Amino acid sequence: MTRAIAGFGALIGAFALIVQYVILFTDMTAEGATGLAATWRYFGYFTILTNALVVAIWTAAALRPSALLNSARVEAMAAMAIVMVGVVYHLLLASRWNPQGWQLVADIIVHTVTPIWFVLYWLRRPHGGLAWSDAARCLVWPLGYCVYALTRGAFDKWYAYPFLDPTSSTISELVINIVGLSSAFAVCALVVVAADKWLGARGAISSPDAVSPARQP
Repeated sequence: MTRAIAGFGALIGAFALIVQYVILFTDMTAEGATGLAATWRYFGYFTILTNALVVAIWTAAALRPSALLNSARVEAMAAMAIVMVGVVYHLLLASRWNPQGWQLVADIIVHTVTPIWFVLYWLRRPHGGLAWSDAARCLVWPLGYCVYALTRGAFDKWYAYPFLDPTSSTISELVINIVGLSSAFAVCALVVVAADKWLGARGAISSPDAVSPARQP
Protein backbone atom coordinates (compact mmCIF):
# COMPACT_ATOMS: atom_id res chain seq x y z
CA MET A 1 0.00 0.00 0.00
CA THR A 2 2.81 2.43 0.84
CA ARG A 3 4.49 1.72 -2.49
CA ALA A 4 1.18 2.29 -4.28
CA ILE A 5 0.70 5.62 -2.47
CA ALA A 6 4.22 6.64 -3.48
CA GLY A 7 3.69 5.59 -7.09
CA PHE A 8 0.43 7.51 -7.43
CA GLY A 9 1.98 10.55 -5.76
CA ALA A 10 4.96 10.45 -8.10
CA LEU A 11 2.71 10.31 -11.16
CA ILE A 12 0.34 13.11 -10.19
CA GLY A 13 3.18 15.22 -8.79
CA ALA A 14 5.26 14.85 -11.96
CA PHE A 15 2.19 15.64 -14.06
CA ALA A 16 1.63 18.92 -12.20
CA LEU A 17 5.29 19.89 -12.49
CA ILE A 18 5.26 19.23 -16.24
CA VAL A 19 2.04 21.21 -16.72
CA GLN A 20 3.48 24.11 -14.72
CA TYR A 21 6.67 24.06 -16.79
CA VAL A 22 4.81 23.98 -20.11
CA ILE A 23 2.62 26.92 -19.06
CA LEU A 24 5.57 29.01 -17.88
CA PHE A 25 7.68 28.07 -20.92
CA THR A 26 4.85 28.93 -23.32
CA ASP A 27 4.05 32.25 -21.66
CA MET A 28 7.64 33.43 -21.38
CA THR A 29 8.76 32.40 -24.87
CA ALA A 30 5.64 34.04 -26.32
CA GLU A 31 6.90 37.27 -24.77
CA GLY A 32 10.33 36.86 -26.34
CA ALA A 33 12.24 35.05 -23.60
CA THR A 34 14.52 32.16 -24.46
CA GLY A 35 13.81 28.59 -23.43
CA LEU A 36 16.84 28.74 -21.13
CA ALA A 37 15.48 31.84 -19.42
CA ALA A 38 12.11 30.15 -18.92
CA THR A 39 13.77 27.07 -17.44
CA TRP A 40 15.90 29.22 -15.14
CA ARG A 41 12.78 31.06 -13.97
CA TYR A 42 10.96 27.74 -13.40
CA PHE A 43 13.59 26.54 -10.97
CA GLY A 44 13.44 29.77 -8.99
CA TYR A 45 10.34 28.79 -7.02
CA PHE A 46 10.48 27.09 -3.63
CA THR A 47 7.21 25.38 -4.49
CA ILE A 48 8.66 23.81 -7.64
CA LEU A 49 11.89 22.71 -5.97
CA THR A 50 10.06 21.21 -2.98
CA ASN A 51 7.52 19.41 -5.16
CA ALA A 52 10.41 18.06 -7.25
CA LEU A 53 12.06 16.77 -4.05
CA VAL A 54 8.83 15.08 -3.00
CA VAL A 55 8.37 13.50 -6.44
CA ALA A 56 11.96 12.19 -6.31
CA ILE A 57 11.31 10.66 -2.88
CA TRP A 58 8.08 9.05 -4.07
CA THR A 59 9.71 7.73 -7.24
CA ALA A 60 12.54 6.13 -5.28
CA ALA A 61 10.11 4.64 -2.76
CA ALA A 62 7.93 3.20 -5.52
CA LEU A 63 10.73 1.75 -7.63
CA ARG A 64 13.79 1.16 -5.48
CA PRO A 65 14.15 2.77 -2.04
CA SER A 66 17.21 5.00 -1.75
CA ALA A 67 19.36 5.17 1.38
CA LEU A 68 19.49 8.94 0.91
CA LEU A 69 16.10 9.98 -0.47
CA ASN A 70 14.09 7.57 1.69
CA SER A 71 16.00 8.05 4.92
CA ALA A 72 13.90 9.21 7.86
CA ARG A 73 15.66 12.58 8.07
CA VAL A 74 15.19 13.47 4.40
CA GLU A 75 11.56 12.39 4.40
CA ALA A 76 10.93 14.39 7.58
CA MET A 77 12.54 17.46 5.98
CA ALA A 78 10.39 16.97 2.88
CA ALA A 79 7.25 16.56 4.98
CA MET A 80 7.97 19.79 6.82
CA ALA A 81 8.79 21.67 3.60
CA ILE A 82 5.80 20.50 1.55
CA VAL A 83 3.37 21.19 4.40
CA MET A 84 4.75 24.71 4.65
CA VAL A 85 4.38 25.11 0.87
CA GLY A 86 0.66 24.59 1.32
CA VAL A 87 0.37 26.70 4.47
CA VAL A 88 2.35 29.70 3.16
CA TYR A 89 0.57 29.62 -0.19
CA HIS A 90 -2.94 29.52 1.22
CA LEU A 91 -2.23 32.10 3.92
CA LEU A 92 -0.05 34.59 2.04
CA LEU A 93 -0.12 34.04 -1.71
CA ALA A 94 -3.39 32.49 -2.91
CA SER A 95 -5.31 35.75 -2.63
CA ARG A 96 -2.83 37.53 -4.93
CA TRP A 97 -3.97 35.81 -8.13
CA ASN A 98 -6.78 33.83 -9.75
CA PRO A 99 -5.43 30.91 -11.84
CA GLN A 100 -7.63 29.40 -14.53
CA GLY A 101 -7.66 26.29 -16.70
CA TRP A 102 -4.60 24.05 -16.56
CA GLN A 103 -2.85 26.59 -14.35
CA LEU A 104 -5.57 26.05 -11.76
CA VAL A 105 -5.14 22.27 -12.02
CA ALA A 106 -1.38 22.50 -11.51
CA ASP A 107 -1.87 25.04 -8.74
CA ILE A 108 -4.24 22.79 -6.79
CA ILE A 109 -1.94 19.79 -7.11
CA VAL A 110 1.35 21.44 -6.10
CA HIS A 111 -0.12 23.50 -3.26
CA THR A 112 -2.85 21.26 -1.88
CA VAL A 113 -2.96 17.71 -3.21
CA THR A 114 0.76 16.99 -2.97
CA PRO A 115 1.14 18.28 0.62
CA ILE A 116 -1.83 16.23 1.81
CA TRP A 117 -0.77 13.11 -0.11
CA PHE A 118 2.80 13.31 1.16
CA VAL A 119 1.59 13.57 4.75
CA LEU A 120 -0.49 10.41 4.17
CA TYR A 121 2.58 8.72 2.72
CA TRP A 122 4.82 9.87 5.59
CA LEU A 123 2.38 8.66 8.23
CA ARG A 124 2.68 5.14 6.82
CA ARG A 125 6.48 5.10 7.14
CA PRO A 126 8.29 3.54 10.15
CA HIS A 127 8.81 6.12 12.90
CA GLY A 128 10.66 6.68 16.14
CA GLY A 129 14.20 7.28 14.90
CA LEU A 130 14.30 11.07 14.83
CA ALA A 131 15.94 13.20 17.52
CA TRP A 132 14.92 16.74 18.45
CA SER A 133 18.12 17.95 16.78
CA ASP A 134 16.71 16.70 13.49
CA ALA A 135 14.26 19.61 13.59
CA ALA A 136 17.24 21.91 13.04
CA ARG A 137 18.44 19.74 10.16
CA CYS A 138 15.05 20.17 8.51
CA LEU A 139 15.75 23.90 8.22
CA VAL A 140 18.60 23.26 5.79
CA TRP A 141 16.10 23.14 2.92
CA PRO A 142 14.24 26.46 3.49
CA LEU A 143 17.33 28.36 4.63
CA GLY A 144 19.29 26.99 1.69
CA TYR A 145 16.53 28.24 -0.58
CA CYS A 146 16.73 31.73 0.94
CA VAL A 147 20.45 31.88 0.13
CA TYR A 148 19.80 30.52 -3.36
CA ALA A 149 16.90 32.90 -4.07
CA LEU A 150 18.74 36.00 -2.88
CA THR A 151 21.93 35.04 -4.72
CA ARG A 152 20.27 34.42 -8.05
CA GLY A 153 18.11 37.51 -7.60
CA ALA A 154 21.22 39.62 -7.15
CA PHE A 155 22.18 38.68 -10.71
CA ASP A 156 18.89 38.59 -12.63
CA LYS A 157 16.89 41.03 -10.43
CA TRP A 158 13.94 38.64 -10.19
CA TYR A 159 12.53 37.27 -6.95
CA ALA A 160 9.87 34.58 -6.81
CA TYR A 161 8.20 35.83 -3.63
CA PRO A 162 7.49 39.38 -2.45
CA PHE A 163 8.61 38.61 1.10
CA LEU A 164 12.08 37.70 -0.23
CA ASP A 165 12.41 40.68 -2.55
CA PRO A 166 15.00 43.19 -1.28
CA THR A 167 14.05 45.63 -4.05
CA SER A 168 10.62 46.18 -2.48
CA SER A 169 11.61 45.84 1.18
CA THR A 170 14.18 47.39 3.46
CA ILE A 171 16.97 45.20 4.82
CA SER A 172 15.31 45.15 8.24
CA GLU A 173 11.98 44.12 6.70
CA LEU A 174 13.72 41.38 4.71
CA VAL A 175 15.45 40.08 7.84
CA ILE A 176 12.16 40.10 9.74
CA ASN A 177 10.49 38.19 6.90
CA ILE A 178 13.22 35.55 6.82
CA VAL A 179 13.31 35.18 10.60
CA GLY A 180 9.52 34.97 10.76
CA LEU A 181 9.30 32.34 8.03
CA SER A 182 12.22 30.40 9.50
CA SER A 183 10.46 30.38 12.85
CA ALA A 184 7.32 29.01 11.22
CA PHE A 185 9.36 26.33 9.47
CA ALA A 186 11.06 25.50 12.79
CA VAL A 187 7.71 25.07 14.53
CA CYS A 188 6.53 22.79 11.73
CA ALA A 189 9.78 20.80 11.97
CA LEU A 190 9.30 20.35 15.71
CA VAL A 191 5.76 19.13 15.09
CA VAL A 192 7.10 16.60 12.55
CA VAL A 193 9.70 15.31 15.02
CA ALA A 194 7.12 15.16 17.83
CA ALA A 195 4.77 13.23 15.55
CA ASP A 196 7.58 10.85 14.63
CA LYS A 197 8.32 10.18 18.30
CA TRP A 198 4.65 9.65 19.11
CA LEU A 199 4.12 7.33 16.15
CA GLY A 200 7.34 5.51 16.97
CA ALA A 201 6.14 4.84 20.49
CA ARG A 202 3.21 2.98 18.97
CA GLY A 203 5.33 0.79 16.69
CA ALA A 204 8.83 -0.27 15.71
CA ILE A 205 11.67 2.22 16.00
CA SER A 206 13.63 2.82 12.81
CA SER A 207 17.02 4.40 12.12
CA PRO A 208 17.05 7.96 10.72
CA ASP A 209 20.34 7.37 8.91
CA ALA A 210 19.54 4.85 6.22
CA VAL A 211 16.91 2.65 4.66
CA SER A 212 16.94 -0.44 6.85
CA PRO A 213 14.77 -3.48 6.02
CA ALA A 214 12.11 -2.03 8.33
CA ARG A 215 12.32 1.23 6.35
CA GLN A 216 11.48 -0.36 3.01
CA PRO A 217 8.03 0.46 1.57
